[in-house]
Parts: sequence; C-alpha cells; structure tokens
Amino acid sequence: MPPPRGIPNPIEGPGDFTVTKTVHNDTYPAIDPTKQDLSGKVVFISGASRGIGQAIATSFANAGASGLVLAARSSIEATENAIKQAAKDAGRPVPEVLGVKMEVTNFESVSNAAAEVERKFGRLDVIINNAGVIDMTAIIESDPEKWWKVWEVNVKGPYLVAKAFLPLVLKTQDSLKQVITVASVGAHLTVPSLSAYQPSKLAVVRFTEFIHSEYGAQGVTAISIHPGNILTEMATSADMPEELRFVFTESVELPADTIVWLAAEKRDWLSGRYVNVTWDMPQLEEKRGAIVEGDRLRVKLDVDF
Repeated sequence: MPPPRGIPNPIEGPGDFTVTKTVHNDTYPAIDPTKQDLSGKVVFISGASRGIGQAIATSFANAGASGLVLAARSSIEATENAIKQAAKDAGRPVPEVLGVKMEVTNFESVSNAAAEVERKFGRLDVIINNAGVIDMTAIIESDPEKWWKVWEVNVKGPYLVAKAFLPLVLKTQDSLKQVITVASVGAHLTVPSLSAYQPSKLAVVRFTEFIHSEYGAQGVTAISIHPGNILTEMATSADMPEELRFVFTESVELPADTIVWLAAEKRDWLSGRYVNVTWDMPQLEEKRGAIVEGDRLRVKLDVDF
C-alpha cells in the first residue's frame, strides 16, 4: 500500500527527509551500546516507566552508565528489572538507579526531582527528554483541555526539565553536557487530526535550538530526534487510523541505541540540529562538513524562489 499523501515511508523509499543512503528500522552494529563506556556518568530520563523510555534506560545500562535517574508518574519496577538484566547481559556493573515521581508539567515537581538528583549523585551528565503525549482529533471535534495538554507535556515539559536540570549539568566537572529531546518527524509534516501533536513537536525542535544558542558556548550539546515510528502504548491509545499504521515499523531499540551513540561523546557539530534515528549514523558523520557548511538540519523559512 502506498504511503498516505504527505507521509514519507522511512523504510521502503527515500521520501523527502532521507539524509543517508542507508536507513534502519532496527538497531545495528555501529550503534551497539556495549561498545561505549559511560562509567562514572549519570543520565536522567523522563517518561522512563515503559516503551521508548524503558528501552533508553536499558541501552544506557548496556553502555555502562553508573547512575540512571528514572522519572515517571507510574511505577518504574519493570524498567529497574530490565536495567539489571541488561547490565548483566552486557557484563557491566548494575547502575545505581534513582526513581523519581515527577509530573513533567509541574515546576515544583520537576525542581524537587532535580534537587533529589543532586543530593543522590552530585552530578548530571545527560538529560533525555522523552516524556510525551499525542492526541488525534480534528480541530472542531477536539477537547480544548486535551488539545492543550499535548502542548503542556510536549513543550512545557522539556522547558521545565531544562530549566531545573541544566544548572546541575553545567556545574558538573568533566560532564558530557548532553541534552537530547524526543521530537518527531511530524514536526515537519501536516497530517489531519494532529493539530496539537505535530506543531508541539515543531516547537520542541525550535526549543532545542535555543538550548544550543544559549548554552552551547558553555559546552552543552542539544539535539532533537525523531525516534522512529513505533507502536508504543502512547501511539496505540491515540486511536491510530488503520491507514497510518503501515509506517510504524521501527523497534524501540533503534532510538534507544542511537541516543546512547549520540550522547556517548561530544558531537557539537550536531548541536541545535534535528536527527532522524532511522538515518545511518556513520553515514551521517560523513556528511558533517556539508551539514555544518550549509547550516542544515535546522528549522528555516525557505524564501529561495
């Protein structure tokens, strides 16, 4: 079945958003987290109780991270168990885990979580803004409270996390100083019924550019990513139309392992830019010169006509 109008197929064809010749829908050897060494590093992950967040946590455990902060509204027990197993399978020490109950849209809750991280670890190296929600309803039929809630979680959430946690990242000696925010290829598309979700993801791509602009000179690398198309519980609960389901072909390991690859070393040439995890990361690195010279992978107004 061909893709619906305006929606690129990331696997079967290059589409309008393909940067690398090779694209992936599952993890691959070049981004294997067991090849990384994040010993001594502490990583914060929002939305860590399930789905992509849980996979991100296990990938950082595979990479040898010493501390993992799991922020969520629900139980993190399943993620903790997955972390232990991942570390064991990779032959790594089991990381110290701090679970924090956190409402990402409430600044007091986020600030308290940041204070708890500082008390527990005294440092923070990597921030992963993963928490997000989706609503699929046409504008007239939409519920105003639900519509705005998408913006609160997807945009206000990353803002509050950055405001509360960046100070700890900045004062941590020898810190990686990485901020990776889960956005979406939807930021660059217009799909009916996604009037809250897709613009909110465009906003968070732009917000990531501001983190780079304001704190890049202090060593912070900020990257927004498309995590691939994954039928997580969030996606399935949004009453996904059948005609859209064919694009959901990626595994949770693909974004998780790509995030670890991005965070494991300084790639300041990608700071303030958008990355699609289906792109091949070594091939993306080969395009570094063209990306920097052309100032690509940023949101711009195209007036060349």
